[in-house]
Amino acid sequence: MKKELTIEGMKCEGCASTVAEKFQAVDGVERVMIDLDSKTATVESQKDINESVFQEALADTKYKVVETAN
Repeated sequence: MKKELTIEGMKCEGCASTVAEKFQAVDGVERVMIDLDSKTATVESQKDINESVFQEALADTKYKVVETAN
């Protein structure tokens, strides 16, 4: 399954790396691609993962999931 998440607060490669690392740690996630220009993370997973799981993965960061597109 593929999910596109808009992430608030990403401004640099370091930000993108942190978000990718946090999302990669979510159970079932196979691949994470970050696009800094559009402030999105595209997540490929084995199963449908609720947006709240990704928000929780970012809980200890300054980033926030603000929108989801499938």
